[in-house]
Amino acid sequence: MAERLLVLMILIVTVAVPAGITWSKGRRVEFVLGFLLLGMIWIVAACRLARPSSWWARRFYGPEKMQRALDRFRTEVRKAP
Repeated sequence: MAERLLVLMILIVTVAVPAGITWSKGRRVEFVLGFLLLGMIWIVAACRLARPSSWWARRFYGPEKMQRALDRFRTEVRKAP
């Protein structure tokens, strides 16, 4: 029984937590891709900068990090001339 509990806790830490962080950072495409790639992309997406409009950015980012997020995603929206 203890082994099953340990496996469940490891599964939650390695899959569910990064998936939740990915979703709350506003990275919807990476969240969906995580299902296709068995969750591996969730770990990468959880470490990346959140979208400025996401709950994660509003809750956890200070002025400097929020400015980095705004700069990063502002350039992503611009169209090439």
